[in-house]
Amino acid sequence: MPELPEVQGYKVYIDSTCLHKTITSFDCRDTKLLKEPKKEFEKYLLGTKLTGTYRIGKYLFVETSGDKILVMHFGMTGRPNYYKEVDERPKYGHIVLTFENGFHFAFENKRKFGWWNLIDSIEEYKTEHNLSDDARDLKLEDFIASLSNRKTDIKKVLLDQSVAAGVGNWMADEILYQAKMHPQKKVQDMTEKDMSTVFDSMKKVIETAIEHEAHYSDFPEDFLMHFRKEGAKCYHTGAEIQKIKLGGRATYFSPKWQVL
Repeated sequence: MPELPEVQGYKVYIDSTCLHKTITSFDCRDTKLLKEPKKEFEKYLLGTKLTGTYRIGKYLFVETSGDKILVMHFGMTGRPNYYKEVDERPKYGHIVLTFENGFHFAFENKRKFGWWNLIDSIEEYKTEHNLSDDARDLKLEDFIASLSNRKTDIKKVLLDQSVAAGVGNWMADEILYQAKMHPQKKVQDMTEKDMSTVFDSMKKVIETAIEHEAHYSDFPEDFLMHFRKEGAKCYHTGAEIQKIKLGGRATYFSPKWQVL
């Protein structure tokens, strides 16, 4: 599933290919992928230009020269594809914009969990969907404030998009591994230093993933991603990685490295 690092890469890709070109055509093979009627997308996108992008977590907001902001969510398998020839349209390019220069932008969406929407305000959308600032931009004091009065496992809290928008399941496991923090550590039992350590690890994991363009095999050798499976060996201790379920999500950790 595309998570924060992948969507950041998509943002950079769209910025470098699709901006400041007049949209001449909008095509959608499956209108279930649209949160508004197709005619609304045609009304607000045709004749306009994509002018900039802004990401909060896994949501990509694309500003236009018109009255609406386009929201993209990439679901399980979504990704952007900018191409020239009509017959190069990707098999799962269910939504396509055509630009005045003859190039096309396809929203690939094999499993159809991704979607597009049209909104008036990013700030209003953020409030309505209870999103924090993007985890990459989050400030320590805001992170600590979000953890106050919480009485559950730190892993569950990290997955709460009102706390750190964009942190997904593998990222939460990696953050806690880097912080030497057990995923079942209760937030109410954490010191401010503990919270700061988790925050610093979150920033480290995000920047590492973005730097390596989410190519997990290129991550540093001490990253959990290289041995994130039950029975694998912890880089630091040689102990077996354990798997449990927290909040319905598979959770991997090293019991000798992340001591409860």
